[in-house]
Amino acid sequence: MDYAKYIEAFNTGDDAALVQKFFTEDCVFQSGPRFMRGRDELLKFLNWAHDGIRELIRAQLVLRDENHIFAEIDMDFHATRDRPDFTFGALKKGEFTTVKFLVVYYLRDGKVAHLKASAWPPNVGVSKPTPPLGLAADE
Repeated sequence: MDYAKYIEAFNTGDDAALVQKFFTEDCVFQSGPRFMRGRDELLKFLNWAHDGIRELIRAQLVLRDENHIFAEIDMDFHATRDRPDFTFGALKKGEFTTVKFLVVYYLRDGKVAHLKASAWPPNVGVSKPTPPLGLAADE
């Protein structure tokens, strides 16, 4: 899997295309207490998580071997509408927060079969956030 292409696809915000192209049908997604199995569950979660939130990956370190990718990611979450229920704390439209993640991708046949993620508290140990690239004020 070309991780740069994965990041590019992720950052477009087209979750359906991302899941279809980069994840196996029977993929597993684990992040903290969240556990999803299969593309449909993953897409349902992403649709909820990205409702009013634009999420942008900024990879800080990427290591890989034939069957794994390990990435330290600073993830910017930009609110395109008020999200009082946002996982990493309430955000009002126009606000953003950055969260550091460590992610391990287990690959099978060039796609993600299993993704495990852990996260720091918001804005702890992160690199300088970027402006909301390509986001209109009303997104």
